[in-house]
Amino acid sequence: MAEELTLFKCINSVSERQRLFTTLLSSQGNLYLKDKFDRSLPLKAKSVDSRFYLTCISPAESEFTFGENETFTAVFWIDQEKYLFETRPHFVDGNLVLPVMTLFHLQKRRTFRYQVPHDFGSRFNISHLNKNTINVTCRMIDLSTQGCAVEVDQSAANLHLEDIMEAEICLGGRDPIIVQGVIKNIRAKDFQNLILGIEFHHMVHSSEEQIMLAISDLQRELFSRRAA
Repeated sequence: MAEELTLFKCINSVSERQRLFTTLLSSQGNLYLKDKFDRSLPLKAKSVDSRFYLTCISPAESEFTFGENETFTAVFWIDQEKYLFETRPHFVDGNLVLPVMTLFHLQKRRTFRYQVPHDFGSRFNISHLNKNTINVTCRMIDLSTQGCAVEVDQSAANLHLEDIMEAEICLGGRDPIIVQGVIKNIRAKDFQNLILGIEFHHMVHSSEEQIMLAISDLQRELFSRRAA
């Protein structure tokens, strides 16, 4: 069975933000600041203002350094639900202040089909078709841990339902993800291009994990672009 996928839901509602941080303060729960080395620093928030600047008790000892305009992530839990926000910490009167930039609710889903934006430079490179070596590059349309949809030029290869393929999924500058799959659907997009529905099989754990991480990263990147 596929593992759960973490989805990033952006929280823009002022009232929802107020509710979350009021609950965090009243519960006296910890939040955890993470740096680019994935080190974690536990913090205790003591107040939040109308701009959503969290004032925290400064840690007695820490290996962290806070450069000007350096972005960190902070995570906290409310009712067993995980939340994450981006922040640029700075000190004010001896306290560590965390301005809440983009705030996300990290939700779990068993299956989720992610629509891949055109400008992510995504590719689905078919290297073998029915054990024959080929070299066909397709555009990624959507992606899940169970399969994907791709767009391909009709003249690129002679494709049929139940054809078995090996391919690399390339998403932006990320490492290629090796998959095996079966063509389960073929339909014409226009006079030149086909849309293929591909179901993954014999998926190794590392590839499934890479897909989950890539989708989560892409969602976060997309939300950050929209919020910028």
